[in-house]
Amino acid sequence: MKVLFAEDEADLQDVVAEYLRYQGYSVTAVNNGQEAVDKAGFDAYDVMVFDVMMPVMDGITAMKKIREMGDPTPAIFLTAKSQVEDRIDGLDAGADDYLTKPFSMEELSARLRALCRRKREYKVRTISFGNIELDTEQSELRAVNTISLSLKEMRLLGSLIAHAGEEMTAEQLLDDVWPGENAGPDTVMLYISFLRGKLRSIRANVEIDGDKDTAFVIREI
Repeated sequence: MKVLFAEDEADLQDVVAEYLRYQGYSVTAVNNGQEAVDKAGFDAYDVMVFDVMMPVMDGITAMKKIREMGDPTPAIFLTAKSQVEDRIDGLDAGADDYLTKPFSMEELSARLRALCRRKREYKVRTISFGNIELDTEQSELRAVNTISLSLKEMRLLGSLIAHAGEEMTAEQLLDDVWPGENAGPDTVMLYISFLRGKLRSIRANVEIDGDKDTAFVIREI
Protein backbone atom coordinates (compact mmCIF):
# COMPACT_ATOMS: atom_id res chain seq x y z
CA MET A 1 0.00 0.00 0.00
CA LYS A 2 1.56 3.30 -1.15
CA VAL A 3 1.43 6.42 1.03
CA LEU A 4 2.37 9.97 0.02
CA PHE A 5 3.42 11.72 3.25
CA ALA A 6 4.06 15.49 3.34
CA GLU A 7 5.50 16.87 6.59
CA ASP A 8 8.12 19.61 7.06
CA GLU A 9 9.11 18.75 10.65
CA ALA A 10 12.06 16.43 10.06
CA ASP A 11 11.83 14.52 13.34
CA LEU A 12 8.09 13.91 13.01
CA GLN A 13 8.47 12.94 9.38
CA ASP A 14 11.11 10.36 10.27
CA VAL A 15 9.09 8.88 13.13
CA VAL A 16 5.81 8.62 11.20
CA ALA A 17 7.43 7.32 8.02
CA GLU A 18 9.40 4.68 9.95
CA TYR A 19 6.28 3.57 11.83
CA LEU A 20 4.19 3.29 8.66
CA ARG A 21 6.93 1.33 6.90
CA TYR A 22 7.06 -1.00 9.90
CA GLN A 23 3.31 -1.46 9.44
CA GLY A 24 3.89 -2.56 5.85
CA TYR A 25 3.23 0.68 3.96
CA SER A 26 5.44 1.93 1.13
CA VAL A 27 6.05 5.57 2.08
CA THR A 28 7.14 8.46 -0.13
CA ALA A 29 8.02 11.35 2.21
CA VAL A 30 8.31 14.98 1.06
CA ASN A 31 8.97 18.26 2.89
CA ASN A 32 6.45 20.71 1.43
CA GLY A 33 3.20 21.01 -0.47
CA GLN A 34 4.76 21.68 -3.86
CA GLU A 35 6.78 18.46 -3.65
CA ALA A 36 3.56 16.64 -2.74
CA VAL A 37 1.79 18.03 -5.82
CA ASP A 38 4.73 17.03 -8.02
CA LYS A 39 4.83 13.48 -6.63
CA ALA A 40 1.06 13.08 -6.96
CA GLY A 41 1.32 14.14 -10.59
CA PHE A 42 3.87 11.48 -11.48
CA ASP A 43 2.78 8.47 -9.45
CA ALA A 44 -0.39 6.87 -8.07
CA TYR A 45 -0.87 6.38 -4.33
CA ASP A 46 -3.38 4.52 -2.18
CA VAL A 47 -3.62 7.25 0.45
CA MET A 48 -2.12 10.68 1.19
CA VAL A 49 -1.13 12.15 4.57
CA PHE A 50 -0.46 15.91 4.62
CA ASP A 51 0.55 18.40 7.27
CA VAL A 52 -1.28 21.73 6.87
CA MET A 53 1.42 24.28 7.74
CA MET A 54 4.36 23.69 5.38
CA PRO A 55 6.84 25.93 3.53
CA VAL A 56 6.70 26.71 -0.20
CA MET A 57 3.07 25.56 -0.39
CA ASP A 58 0.75 24.71 2.50
CA GLY A 59 -1.13 21.44 2.67
CA ILE A 60 -4.56 22.90 1.92
CA THR A 61 -3.35 24.60 -1.27
CA ALA A 62 -1.53 21.43 -2.29
CA MET A 63 -4.66 19.35 -1.74
CA LYS A 64 -6.74 21.75 -3.85
CA LYS A 65 -4.25 21.49 -6.71
CA ILE A 66 -4.19 17.70 -6.52
CA ARG A 67 -7.99 17.55 -6.59
CA GLU A 68 -8.02 19.98 -9.54
CA MET A 69 -5.83 17.46 -11.39
CA GLY A 70 -8.62 14.91 -10.96
CA ASP A 71 -6.82 12.81 -8.35
CA PRO A 72 -9.40 11.18 -5.99
CA THR A 73 -6.86 9.47 -3.70
CA PRO A 74 -8.15 9.40 -0.08
CA ALA A 75 -6.34 11.92 2.11
CA ILE A 76 -5.95 12.84 5.76
CA PHE A 77 -4.56 16.05 7.26
CA LEU A 78 -2.23 16.11 10.27
CA THR A 79 -2.17 19.48 11.97
CA ALA A 80 -1.76 21.37 15.22
CA LYS A 81 -4.80 23.42 14.28
CA SER A 82 -7.93 22.28 16.08
CA GLN A 83 -10.46 25.04 15.39
CA VAL A 84 -13.62 24.02 13.55
CA GLU A 85 -12.98 26.57 10.77
CA ASP A 86 -9.57 25.06 10.05
CA ARG A 87 -11.03 21.58 9.82
CA ILE A 88 -13.72 22.82 7.46
CA ASP A 89 -11.08 24.45 5.22
CA GLY A 90 -9.19 21.17 5.02
CA LEU A 91 -12.24 19.08 4.26
CA ASP A 92 -13.46 21.59 1.68
CA ALA A 93 -10.04 21.41 0.02
CA GLY A 94 -10.58 17.70 -0.60
CA ALA A 95 -9.35 15.89 2.51
CA ASP A 96 -11.34 12.90 3.75
CA ASP A 97 -10.24 12.98 7.38
CA TYR A 98 -8.47 15.15 9.94
CA LEU A 99 -6.13 14.21 12.80
CA THR A 100 -4.99 16.84 15.31
CA LYS A 101 -1.44 16.82 16.71
CA PRO A 102 -0.34 15.28 18.99
CA PHE A 103 -1.78 11.97 17.83
CA SER A 104 -1.08 8.32 18.47
CA MET A 105 0.51 6.23 15.74
CA GLU A 106 -2.09 3.54 16.33
CA GLU A 107 -4.93 5.97 15.62
CA LEU A 108 -3.22 7.23 12.46
CA SER A 109 -2.76 3.66 11.24
CA ALA A 110 -6.40 2.83 12.00
CA ARG A 111 -7.64 5.87 10.11
CA LEU A 112 -5.46 5.01 7.12
CA ARG A 113 -6.83 1.47 7.07
CA ALA A 114 -10.37 2.86 7.16
CA LEU A 115 -9.67 5.19 4.24
CA CYS A 116 -8.14 2.38 2.20
CA ARG A 117 -11.11 0.10 2.91
CA ARG A 118 -13.45 2.85 1.77
CA LYS A 119 -11.45 3.24 -1.42
CA ARG A 120 -11.63 -0.49 -2.19
CA GLU A 121 -15.41 -0.37 -1.89
CA TYR A 122 -15.62 1.86 -4.95
CA LYS A 123 -16.13 0.10 -8.27
CA VAL A 124 -13.03 0.11 -10.43
CA ARG A 125 -13.49 2.64 -13.19
CA THR A 126 -12.38 1.62 -16.67
CA ILE A 127 -12.42 3.54 -19.93
CA SER A 128 -12.45 1.62 -23.21
CA PHE A 129 -11.53 2.69 -26.72
CA GLY A 130 -10.69 0.38 -29.59
CA ASN A 131 -9.06 -2.68 -28.07
CA ILE A 132 -7.59 -0.78 -25.12
CA GLU A 133 -8.91 -0.58 -21.59
CA LEU A 134 -7.69 2.18 -19.28
CA ASP A 135 -8.00 1.19 -15.63
CA THR A 136 -7.96 4.47 -13.71
CA GLU A 137 -7.98 2.71 -10.35
CA GLN A 138 -4.86 0.62 -10.98
CA SER A 139 -3.22 3.08 -13.41
CA GLU A 140 -2.93 0.31 -15.99
CA LEU A 141 -3.43 0.20 -19.74
CA ARG A 142 -4.51 -3.11 -21.25
CA ALA A 143 -4.84 -4.52 -24.77
CA VAL A 144 -3.00 -7.68 -25.86
CA ASN A 145 -0.53 -6.92 -23.06
CA THR A 146 -0.74 -4.79 -19.91
CA ILE A 147 1.45 -1.87 -18.88
CA SER A 148 1.50 0.59 -15.98
CA LEU A 149 0.98 4.31 -16.50
CA SER A 150 2.06 7.30 -14.47
CA LEU A 151 -0.72 9.54 -13.21
CA LYS A 152 -0.01 12.16 -15.87
CA GLU A 153 0.04 9.55 -18.63
CA MET A 154 -3.28 8.19 -17.40
CA ARG A 155 -4.90 11.63 -17.30
CA LEU A 156 -3.52 12.59 -20.70
CA LEU A 157 -4.78 9.40 -22.32
CA GLY A 158 -8.12 9.77 -20.55
CA SER A 159 -8.48 13.30 -21.90
CA LEU A 160 -7.70 12.17 -25.45
CA ILE A 161 -10.15 9.27 -25.23
CA ALA A 162 -12.85 11.56 -23.84
CA HIS A 163 -12.43 13.62 -27.03
CA ALA A 164 -11.79 10.68 -29.40
CA GLY A 165 -11.91 11.77 -33.02
CA GLU A 166 -11.57 15.43 -32.02
CA GLU A 167 -8.41 17.47 -32.39
CA MET A 168 -6.98 18.62 -29.05
CA THR A 169 -4.38 21.39 -29.01
CA ALA A 170 -1.44 21.33 -26.62
CA GLU A 171 -3.05 24.25 -24.75
CA GLN A 172 -6.29 22.30 -24.25
CA LEU A 173 -4.38 19.29 -22.96
CA LEU A 174 -2.35 21.48 -20.62
CA ASP A 175 -5.59 22.85 -19.17
CA ASP A 176 -6.93 19.31 -18.70
CA VAL A 177 -3.85 17.57 -17.36
CA TRP A 178 -1.51 20.26 -15.97
CA PRO A 179 -3.85 23.00 -14.66
CA GLY A 180 -1.94 25.82 -13.00
CA GLU A 181 1.40 24.02 -13.40
CA ASN A 182 4.60 25.29 -14.98
CA ALA A 183 4.28 23.12 -18.08
CA GLY A 184 4.22 23.86 -21.79
CA PRO A 185 3.76 22.26 -25.22
CA ASP A 186 7.10 20.45 -24.93
CA THR A 187 5.80 18.69 -21.81
CA VAL A 188 2.70 17.56 -23.69
CA MET A 189 4.86 16.30 -26.57
CA LEU A 190 7.08 14.36 -24.17
CA TYR A 191 4.13 12.57 -22.57
CA ILE A 192 2.53 11.91 -25.95
CA SER A 193 5.74 10.15 -26.95
CA PHE A 194 5.59 8.08 -23.74
CA LEU A 195 2.01 7.05 -24.53
CA ARG A 196 2.81 6.21 -28.15
CA GLY A 197 5.54 3.85 -27.02
CA LYS A 198 3.28 2.19 -24.46
CA LEU A 199 0.43 1.80 -26.95
CA ARG A 200 2.82 0.02 -29.30
CA SER A 201 4.16 -2.18 -26.52
CA ILE A 202 0.69 -3.51 -25.62
CA ARG A 203 -0.21 -3.96 -29.32
CA ALA A 204 -3.08 -1.50 -29.21
CA ASN A 205 -5.16 -0.87 -32.30
CA VAL A 206 -5.26 2.87 -31.59
CA GLU A 207 -2.74 5.62 -32.24
CA ILE A 208 -2.20 9.26 -31.33
CA ASP A 209 -1.64 11.51 -34.34
CA GLY A 210 -0.41 15.09 -34.41
CA ASP A 211 2.24 17.27 -32.81
CA LYS A 212 2.54 20.20 -30.42
CA ASP A 213 2.40 22.81 -33.20
CA THR A 214 -0.94 21.63 -34.59
CA ALA A 215 -3.19 19.33 -32.54
CA PHE A 216 -3.48 15.77 -31.30
CA VAL A 217 -6.17 13.20 -31.98
CA ILE A 218 -6.58 9.57 -30.91
CA ARG A 219 -8.15 7.15 -33.37
CA GLU A 220 -8.47 3.45 -34.14
CA ILE A 221 -6.20 1.93 -36.77
